[in-house]
This record gives sequence, C-alpha cells and structure tokens, in this order.
Amino acid sequence: MTPAAAAASGSPETSAESSSAHERGFDDHSHSDANSLLSTGDEASSHSGSGQYDNDHRSPAQIAIAKRQRYLAWSRCAALLLVLVTAAVAGAVTYVLTSREQDEAVQNQAYLLTEEILTTPNIHLDAIANKMTVMSSSMTALAASQEPPVNWPYYTQADFSTLFGKSYLDNSGATFLTWAPHIQGDLARVQWGNYSTAMANGWLPPQDANRISSQIYTINELGRPVMETGPGPFAPVWEMASLTTYDSLKVNYNMLTDETFANSYQQLMDTSMQVMTPIMENVDDLYGITLPLDQRDIPTSLLITPIFEGKDQDDATPVATLIAVVAWDVFFQNILHPEQPKVYVVVEPTDMTLCGGYDDEYLFEIQGETATYLGTNVDQQDLPDDFVATASTMPSPFATDYMSSTDCTYTLTVYLSTEVYDMYDTQNHAPAIWTAIVVVVIILAGVVFFSYDIAVQKRYQKLFNSTAKTNAIVSSLFPAEIRDQLFGTGKKKTTSSNNNNKKNSPNDDDDEEEGFDAAGTPAESTKYRLKNYLAEEDGAMTAAGGAGAASGPSNLVNPGDDEKIREAMAGIDMHETKPIAELFPNTTVMFADIAGFTAWSSVREPSQVFVLLETVYRAFDNIAKRRKVFKVETVGDCYVAVTGLPEPRKDHAVVMAKFARECLEKFNGLSKQLEISLGPDTGDLAMRAGLHSGPVTAGVLRGDKSRFQLFGDTVNTAARVEATGQRNRVHLSTDTANLLKEAGKEHWIKKRADVVTAKGKGELHTFWLVTPGQEHVDEVNTNDPEFAHRAGLKLEEIEATLPPKIQRLVGWNAEILKKLLQQIIAKRNAVTNKRNYDAQLNRLESEINQRKQLMGEVIEVIALPKFDAKSHKNQENPSKVVIPEDVVSELRLYVCSIAAMHRDNYFHNFEHASHVTMSVSKLLSRIIAPSDIMDQEEGGNLASALHDHTFGITSDPLTQFACVLSALIHDTDHLGVSNAQLVKEKHAVAEFHKGKSVAEQNSIVLAWEKLMSPSFTHLRRCIYGTPSELERFRQIVVNNVLATDIFDKELQTIRKNRWEKAFAKSGDNAGAEESAEDAINRKATIVMEHLIQASDVSHTMQHWHIYRKWNERLFAEMIHAHKQGRLPFDPKAGWYAGELGFFDNYIIPLAKKLKECGVFGVSCDEYLNYALENRREWANKGEEVVAQYIEKYCKETSEDEGGDDKEGGK
Repeated sequence: MTPAAAAASGSPETSAESSSAHERGFDDHSHSDANSLLSTGDEASSHSGSGQYDNDHRSPAQIAIAKRQRYLAWSRCAALLLVLVTAAVAGAVTYVLTSREQDEAVQNQAYLLTEEILTTPNIHLDAIANKMTVMSSSMTALAASQEPPVNWPYYTQADFSTLFGKSYLDNSGATFLTWAPHIQGDLARVQWGNYSTAMANGWLPPQDANRISSQIYTINELGRPVMETGPGPFAPVWEMASLTTYDSLKVNYNMLTDETFANSYQQLMDTSMQVMTPIMENVDDLYGITLPLDQRDIPTSLLITPIFEGKDQDDATPVATLIAVVAWDVFFQNILHPEQPKVYVVVEPTDMTLCGGYDDEYLFEIQGETATYLGTNVDQQDLPDDFVATASTMPSPFATDYMSSTDCTYTLTVYLSTEVYDMYDTQNHAPAIWTAIVVVVIILAGVVFFSYDIAVQKRYQKLFNSTAKTNAIVSSLFPAEIRDQLFGTGKKKTTSSNNNNKKNSPNDDDDEEEGFDAAGTPAESTKYRLKNYLAEEDGAMTAAGGAGAASGPSNLVNPGDDEKIREAMAGIDMHETKPIAELFPNTTVMFADIAGFTAWSSVREPSQVFVLLETVYRAFDNIAKRRKVFKVETVGDCYVAVTGLPEPRKDHAVVMAKFARECLEKFNGLSKQLEISLGPDTGDLAMRAGLHSGPVTAGVLRGDKSRFQLFGDTVNTAARVEATGQRNRVHLSTDTANLLKEAGKEHWIKKRADVVTAKGKGELHTFWLVTPGQEHVDEVNTNDPEFAHRAGLKLEEIEATLPPKIQRLVGWNAEILKKLLQQIIAKRNAVTNKRNYDAQLNRLESEINQRKQLMGEVIEVIALPKFDAKSHKNQENPSKVVIPEDVVSELRLYVCSIAAMHRDNYFHNFEHASHVTMSVSKLLSRIIAPSDIMDQEEGGNLASALHDHTFGITSDPLTQFACVLSALIHDTDHLGVSNAQLVKEKHAVAEFHKGKSVAEQNSIVLAWEKLMSPSFTHLRRCIYGTPSELERFRQIVVNNVLATDIFDKELQTIRKNRWEKAFAKSGDNAGAEESAEDAINRKATIVMEHLIQASDVSHTMQHWHIYRKWNERLFAEMIHAHKQGRLPFDPKAGWYAGELGFFDNYIIPLAKKLKECGVFGVSCDEYLNYALENRREWANKGEEVVAQYIEKYCKETSEDEGGDDKEGGK
C-alpha cells in the first residue's frame, strides 16, 4: 500500500467506518484522537508491504475505533442497567421510608390527642381554681372595706348567691358553692351559733332561716343531728349557692365530720393553699343538693380554697374556706371536635388507702365537646372490640401551681378506636405516590443523560469527521513534520526544556516577567482589584433582589456577610496586604439633601419618615443605574453619588448634571404624590444639590463594616457647594461649570449673582444648573373671590376647582377618615345586634339640624361606651374591611366641600385645618390601645384596665373619628378676624350666635348642615348606626370645636374648673360622690378638649421652622385685618412680648396638662420640650424675627394691600 493510499484509507474511508467512534471522556480527547489517527495512518503506510494485515484488512486506527465502539456499547448497557437498578432500589427505599414516616405521623397524631386528653383536666381545674382564688380575694377585699372592720369569722357576705355563686357556677362547671368559717374554741363555737342564728335572716328566706340549727352540729350513726361540743376545730356550712336547690337545714353542719374532707381541710390549714379532695360519694346527700337523675352518680370532688383576713397572705392562717362541688365529667369536656370519633377514659386511684378507701374505676365516654359518665368498675372487655389502651399517666397530684399536692393520685387510661387512626391516616396512598415519583424522576434523568450523550456524540462526530477530512487533505499536500507543525502537535524540545529549567530554577521570582505572578497569571492592578470589588458587590446587591437599594453598595448584603469577612480576615494582618484604593483624577461628586426635612420629620411618625426616604432613594437609585452613576452612600437625608469611577469617563460632569436634574424633577413629582399619604407640607419639601469636579481618592476601607468611600478636597468642596445652595436648584462649582462649557453645554449653566462664603473655602464663584420648569410652584389664586364658597357649583364640580395642593390635602384627610371608618365598621360588625334604626335616625337628624344655638349643647360629661371584651375579641382586622364605593366617594366629596368652605386667609385656612388634623391623628396614635394586648384570651381583664386608663377614647373608633373631624372643620368659613371684632362690628354671624364663640359655632353649623344634606346619606349611616351613636358623635363634635375658643374668659374658667374636678389629686374630695364610670367619662371629655386645643396650636410645640412658618402667617393675617380696620390695635407693636406671654400663660401650661393626664405616651414630653425650646428661641431671636415680619408685610404699598405676599393656602 502506498503512502497516498494509506493516507486515503486513514481519512474519508476510515472516518466513514468510524462514524460511531465515541466514548466517555471523548469530549476532552477528540482532538488527540484525530491526531492519533494521523499517526497510525503513517505507521500503516510504512508497513503496507509486509503482509501484516493479510487476515484483517482494517488499519490499526480502524481496529482502535472498533474497540472503542464496543466499549461504548457495553458502557451504555451498563449505564442503562445501573439506572434501572438505582430506580428499583430508590423506589423500594422510598416506599419503606414513607410508609414508616406515615405510620409515625399517625402515631404522633394519636399521641398528641392522648396527651391533650390527659392534660386538659389540669387545665380545666386550673381555670376553676383561679376563679375561686379571685372569689376568695374579692371576699377578703369586701370584708376589709366595711365599717366597722369585720371580726372574723363572724361575717356574712351580702348577696353571696348572686354576687359570687351564680357567676361562678355558670362559668366553672361546679354544681354547688358554699363557704365555711374556721371556728376554734368553745367560746367561738357558742358565739358562732348565736351569730348564725341572728344573721340567717339576711340571706335565707324567713321560713328557712327559722329552721336552721342554732349550733354547729354533726350527724351520728343513726343519721340524726348531734350538737358539736369541745374546742373544735369546726367548719360549719354557712352561705350557699346552687344551680338547682339545696337544703337550708345543712347550715351549721360541721364539714369536718367527713374524714376525707377533714384530711384535705387539715392540709389546707397547714399549707394555706387550695386543696382538692379525693373522689367522694353521696355529696348531694351531704349538702342536700337536688341534682338531676343523670348527674347523681357522677364522681365528685370538693375544691377547697382558703379565705384570709387581710391582703397580706404570706404566712397567714385561713379564717374561712370556700368549698365548691365539682363533678369529674367537667374535666373531660371541650376536648374533642364534634367530628372526631369518641374516646374512653378510665380513672382509677393509685392507692385506695390514700384516696378515702375507694378503689373503684370510673369510666367516661368523651364524644365531641361532651363527656358522659358510664359507671364504675367497667371491665375492658366490655368496651368495643376496636378500642385499645393507648396511654396511661398519673396527672395527679392533680393540682395547679397554686394548689397543695395531695397523697391521693389517680391513673388515667385512654382508649382510642381504630376510627381515630383511620381519621389521621389521610395520606394512605402517599408511599406509593412518592415511590412512583422517585422512580419516574430517576428514569427521566437517565433518559436525559442518554439523550445528552447521543447529542454530544453527534456533535463531536461531526468535528471528528471534519478533522479527519482536513488531515487527509493536509497529509496529501505536506510532509508529516510540516503537518504536525501546522496542527500544533510538533514537539519543541528546546523551548520546553528551557521552560522546565526556568520553572525549576531556584531563582524563579527573579526571572518572572513584569505583570505576572509566580503562577504565571497576570498580576491584578489596584484599579482592577477596586473595579472587581465594586462589580462583585453590585452583583451581590442585584442577587439580593434589590433589598438594599436605598443603602448603596457601601453596605453589606446582609449582616452575616460582615461576620464572614471578619472570620476570613482573622489571621490576616491588614498592614501586610495592599489596600484596595486608587486615585481617580477626573470625577464629579454630587451631594443632595432635602430642604425642610428636619422640620418635616419632627412632626411625623418614624414609619412615615422612612417611607419618604425609601421612596425617594429608590427612585434616585434607578436613575443612577440607568445613567451609570455610582451611588456612594446615603447619610440621613443626604444622597452622595459620583461619576468618573470605577470606569473613568470624559463626560463625567455632563452625566452628573443630567443625573442631578432628573433627580430634582423626580423628587418634585414624588413629594406631591406622597402628600396624599404623608400629610400636609410634604409637597413643600424640595431637593438641594451641589456638584463639584476634581480628583478623589476612592477605595475600600477595610475592617468592621467594610465600605467603599471617597476622600479628598473634591468631596469636601461638593458638600460646601450643596450647603450654600438653594432649595429646588442644582448648585455648581466653577470647575464643574467649566467642564460643562468645554462639553458644549454652556447653555445649561447660569452664573450665580452673589458670591458665596463656604466654611474652610472662603469666597466661591458658583453657577446654577438651568432646569426647565423648576420655578413652577403650586399656588392658590388668592384673588379668586369664589375660593371660599364656590357658589353656584355642584358638589361634584367642587374638587376640580380646588388648587392642586388643596386637592392633595383633601386626599390625605379623606384617607385618614377612611381608615377610621374601617375601624367603626369592624367594631359594628362584631356586635350581634343588627337592628335597623333608619327611621329613628332620620327623625333625630332632622331635630338636631334645627339646633343653631350650640352653647347649650356643651356638656361636662360625654358618656363613652363601656369596653366590650367579647365583641372586641370577635372583631376582624379593620384594614381588611371593604368600605362601599358610594361611601368612599361621599367621604371625599364631603372633605372637598369643607375645603371649599374655608376662606383664603393667611392662617385660618384649609392647610391649617389639615395641620391640626395631623396633630390630632398623631396624638391619638400615641395613646395605648386595649387592642394591643387582646391577642391572648386571658388578656380581657388587662384590656379593660387599659380601657379605663385611656378613658375609653381609643376603644371607640367613633370617638376618634369625631375628634379628627372636629379638627378638620373647626375653622370652616373663618372670616380672618377675632370673635370680639365680629361682635363689635355686629356682624350677622355674631348676631345670629348671640356673640358667644361666634366663629366656632358658625363652623359647626355650616359643616353639620353640609353633612346632613341628602348627598351624604350613605356616609352618615357608615359613621353612626344607632341614635345613641349619633348623639355621642354630635356631642363630641360640639364640645371639641367650641373648645378651640380659648379667648372667652368665661369658657376658660369653666374648663379650668372641669380639669381640676376631673384630675383632682387623691387627697381631694371633688369627685367623691361621682361614680367611677362618670369619673372616667369626665376625664375623657376634658382630655378630648385639650387634645384639640393642643393640636390647634401644635405649631408652637413643634420644630422651630414650623413654628416660624405659622407664626408668620398669623402675623400676616392680623396685619391684614388691621389695615382693613378690623383690628383695633397694631399687632406689630406687641408681637414679641405677646408671644412670650402666650408661651408662659397658655402653651407651656397646656403642654404640661397633656403630660399630667398620662395617656399620650412620649408625645407629651415631645410637645413640652419643643414648647420650651421654641420659647427660648423666641426670647433670643424674636425681636429680629418680628423686624423681618414688619419688613415683609407692613410696607404701605398698593401691592401689599392687594395681598400678593400671602402664604395662606400655598
């Protein structure tokens, strides 16, 4: 065979015969297989004439490929067999494990049921015992409160049967209740006989009182009464209560006659703790109780509770005992659900000698919530065949933490039927299902594996064929050595040797090329490491789902990462490794903060502050990602970003200018949107940004809380530029402005007229970034004569006429009232009485609407509803209540109407009403509400106590709604002048209201008439549903709005007296004759009035900037009235001193009263601290501030007279 023929046989033909040549590991060796094919082809050609292949005409390459094909076939068969065996084994294991798990689950469920049955009796006993302990403490307290003091044991509890007996027997399951005094000594025994004979008429009918024994007695063996003698002790039966009837002749029967009772009684006297007797028989005969036939044979025990003489019970000896007859079926009630199969429980004494000599076994059948006593000494064989004993325990001493342990214990054995196990075995097909799933998954995995193997084989077969063809072509054209060099398979011995010698040289480090490490990989530059750090961190933040969007890349993804970094660096000295830091010569840094944020946040809840920051920062982050701006960090309300790193870019100043402008526009839009949810003044917030360009040092500051940071003068200058900027503008340094000019953006900038002085920088010449539309501010048209009343417009048309800011305030107020309506509906739905009162409400609304003189409606005590723990417990989550659309529409329409009825005054306008509303809502939210602790069933008593502590205000959402609505309407149609001026002018409103609280009465009348219009029928029925709710709603609104008249001296004196009466000190007797309920309602009434009074002037108890804002508006309003001749004095003359007096005589005392009433939590301290601080600030700066007011508002120009400087309504 010629070399050409050999080559030919090693290429197309050979490749055709080896089309199936593929095996495991072929992926890594396909090229070497092709090259080996070249070598074997050469070897075949060199031996073609030797006759070596006479018997086998295949070449060595063909033989090798055939072997590999056979190996591949066997491998696939083995893999298929392995998959099948694995599926079978995995299926069998899965079936066994899931079956065992299912059985264990059923057993566990049965065990849990058994455990519940065994532990429930102690729970029931604990409840019964606790109620008796409370009863004992109540009797002790009632006895101690009597005058003269009670001389125990000679005491009779008035109305024992009704006051204690009925409620206890109804709620505990006991059938009989009595109490017995502890009598010791002959004299005490005789005196007790005389006392009991004399006092029996006080609680027994006369015919029964005359029949009782005059002395303590017992029953002899013949069943006849015998008078007791000797010193005792004795425990005579005294007052009794029963669900049925009882024999009064049992009075003065000595309970200690019974040995079982006597042993338990002695244990009680020794330990001063509750004791439960062993099971006793014939208890109904003992007390003369008449029980139904089906209850007479039920095993019964006596629960004995000590009664002490005083509250201090430590080391005290009981003076009497409470005794309750408790049937044992009570302990097994309310255990099972109605659909659960019945269960049997056998109760037997562990030692009959310790349990009164009774060794009976007592059988109970538990089915659903009921338990039935079946009898004694029932053999297990008498039970149904499918019932087996599942557990046995000894819950006795059958006592709570407050009871003394007894020697008598009982064994409880629970019998469950196969129905119970069948009920829990709901997944009996689960093992087969899981087995099928496992087998199918494994088989599918095998199918996927073989499919992938075949696909890979086809792919590499194509590659192999292509290589073989190429080899044939090249082999036919070039010698073998040239071919090997072309394919890169030639050996370069010299080079390889040199490389090996170099790697083995002891001086490798000296021979390394610059830019490579010892391993031969490129050494990372500092910039590369820094870029890698930022990229990895940004990737981690993205993987975290943007959870840290507002925190920037300087923060760790989660707190655990910081700990991992510390652990990884524990053995590394940071001084021995090079820091990740670099100088970036061309960057632009932006500092941006929120102007007015400090004052705004001072009157918000913490959650509202974070809603604003998170919303704004998230929007800025999205813009930064889109424009490839690097966010450095956020500090408070300051946002720091930089361009020009980690990737340098020439247009860093241009990109940052675009970013700042877009952030400014975005912030203005968000602040207006958020005003609806975050309340007044949110839309007045503005962004202030400063940009400076230059070099910065950037790097990762290692250690705890590792973070990326910027350093250098550029950062400091950017901060100074921002600090000297103006709200709603982007301030540029000269360097940044020059870069924008060089980029052809000179039209973007405008030189600032004045020179700014920056701390540490001296005078700076700066520029403004021109932002189109930045000067747009929502303003109210103060010259609009129709703003106050919108005369002639339909209700539906009013909202469209309101300025944008007023519309946002309308939305916010409507949302506040809507949430309170949800609470009202939730509470109303929890009440079972669903009676329709529409007819009565229509009549009452018509009658109330006729009342125009409101001073007579002011009452000292508004009766708030009592706390109903049951209805509160059944109340649904208010946030899930869906208010009908017509009610929501009417609510917003009503708020719009109120807004339209506010005049365009500087101070008394709708924005001020909204500010007062926000303060009322905040103070109400700070009151501790009973709902906060109603999660636990036993929390009812504590919830009731908190209801009293907060005077019932927060327990009634209608009261809260009325308080908030009062704040919203209290300045409706305010004329911008005082009540005294209106009276002096004989204004029609003053004449109508007879000169008393003119503006306040007018506001109520107008707002109430609007609410009573037919347009708001659905809204009214949602606010109140009964005549009593309507009356309470009206009373609160009238009282609260009239309380805002703080200049009527007569009303001031009345309120002062009411406060002193409501919050009289403990030594005072002002309210001694008043009931506790009236006292609480009185406090609630006066607290609500002070709540709205404080809110009406809340700006004086808030941040200095807020105080300044509203103080200036009030000054402007009074100056305006003075210029119109409607104020008899010039306000500017005494404004400074008047504010100091207002703080000293009204504001600070009012803030202290908020604290004294003790219901407003931390807000009272917050308001008082701000009031004191504002008073100090005014004392220091007030004269200068007044001068600024005068300069601004007192220019005698026509422009000023026209009111162009008004701020009201902005």
